[in-house]
Order: sequence, then structure tokens, then C-alpha cells
Amino acid sequence: MSSRLLPQRGIAIVTAVAVAALVATLAGFMAFRHSLWMRQVENQHDLAQARDVARSAVNLGRMTLRDDNQQNQVDHALEPWTIPIPTLPVEQGQAGGRLTDLQGRFNLNNLLRGPNLTVSPDDVAAFQRLLTAKQLSPDLANAVIDWIDADQQTTYPGGAEDMEYLALEPARRAANRVLFDINELRLVRGFSEETIKTLSPFVTALPPGTPININFAPAEVIAAVTTMDMTAATALATKCKTQPFKTTTELNDYTQTLQGQVQTLFQQQGLLDIQSQYVQSDVAARFGRVTVAYSALINRDSGKPKLVWLHRR
Repeated sequence: MSSRLLPQRGIAIVTAVAVAALVATLAGFMAFRHSLWMRQVENQHDLAQARDVARSAVNLGRMTLRDDNQQNQVDHALEPWTIPIPTLPVEQGQAGGRLTDLQGRFNLNNLLRGPNLTVSPDDVAAFQRLLTAKQLSPDLANAVIDWIDADQQTTYPGGAEDMEYLALEPARRAANRVLFDINELRLVRGFSEETIKTLSPFVTALPPGTPININFAPAEVIAAVTTMDMTAATALATKCKTQPFKTTTELNDYTQTLQGQVQTLFQQQGLLDIQSQYVQSDVAARFGRVTVAYSALINRDSGKPKLVWLHRR
């Protein structure tokens, strides 16, 4: 063999090895991309299934509330629907959650009442008492009023309308409508994450005019809306947990034992009730590798409880 052919054979071998390595690399990359694509498809499938499982859990809560509507006209913490749903196995996953009464909390949208949604001084005073009890500035009540009322007149002290919000970073405008969810408070001037966390167990955002279910109300809310001192409010809240009012007659009889302004506020029409029309459903579901969690607001003011809103947590 000619010595001149040896370098050419060496170059050919190196080239062949390089091409084989390149092909192997490309094949490996294509296999990896295909595997990644398949995993993405599987995750999307699992996500869709997990969403369906979560919505089914919400619907289970709706049906539970429908059955409760048919059995009685009173709501309290000893009813079966208040018991958290244990994590139940479903095909390739699991689901669970709980129903939480919202009418035991102070409805921030009650700061406006009447057909024209004008400021309610009694509710403003109640909210300010609640803020003070939680060591927060009572001026925050004015900030909420300006956020939800329709005018552009700033309420002092503590209020803010478009002129103040447009000067913030990022700039925004006041909503000029009732709150959809208490998470909106993040947009209201003066409300920090810590403030919202402090208030969350005691406030809610429901249609204006909804009464407070005394059977679920914590002592802070009872004291705020009835002007009871905290000792008496705590005693009443504790009683309602173990011996709830089951008829309006029982509630009226209790009212007669009170005196002065406290009795007047208890007797005020539409202020207190023993029923809850709005309940929050919190569910978590897992299917395959995907876990999702949803919150839903349910309006049970009908034979068939309706879904007001549903959002992912």
C-alpha cells in the first residue's frame, strides 16, 4: 500500500468517527426533546384532570349545601357541612377541602348601603372598632370607602381617590365599585400584606346588605357590630360554638336580656341572622404529578347553590 494513502485513510477514519459522534449527539438531543415534549403533554393532561377533580370537589360542596338547605333553615358550626372533607382517593390522585362560612365576618361592602349605595355611618363605626381592636389605624375604613364608592371626593383622614392613586407606583385608579374579593385590598392605599393577614379571619367581601350570622361570628366581630365589651362578646362567641341559636325566637329572647345600645343594635333589622347564604369552598386536588388548589364563593340563596366566582389559589 502506498504510504501516501495512509494520511487519507486516517482523515477518513477521524471524519467517520466525528460524523458518528455528531449523529449520536443529534439522536440523543432529539430523544431528550421528545421525552421532554412527552412529559409536557403528560403534565398538561394531568393539569386538566386535576382541574376537573377540583371542580368536582367544589360541586360536591354545592350539593352538600343544597341538602342542608332542604333539612333546616339555620347554620352553625356543629352542622355536618362545616366538617372538612378528608383527602379522598380518586383515580391516579386525591382530592379534599372544606366549606367555610363567610357571614360570620364583617362584610366590607356593608360600608355602603341602600339603593344608592351611600356611606353607612353605623357600619363605618363598627369597622373602625374592629380595626382598633386589631391595633390597626381606624383611618383604613376611609380608604376602603373611597375605593368602593362612586364619587371622586376623598374621605379624610386616610382616604384616597384617583388623584392620590395616579401618583403611586404603579399608577392606578380607585375601583369605584364594591369589592369582589378581599384580596383586592392589596390595591387599596394603606393596606399591607400584614394588615390583610391580620384582618382576613374577620372580614369578607359580599353583596352589600348581607347580615352577620351570629352563630359563626368571632368575638372581635360581635364586639365591633354590637358595641359589646370584649368579655361579653367572647362569652357569646364561645356559647354559639357549643350552643348556637337555632331559631330567631331564641335570638330574640337573648336580645331581651341586653340593655341600652347593645340591645338596640341586636334588634336592628337586617343586622344579625342565624343563616348563611354565602360560603367559601377551598379544595385541593392531585392527579398524576400535578396538584391544584381552588377557592370558590357559593351563594346558597336558592334551591340550587350557585357559583359566584372560582379562582386558583
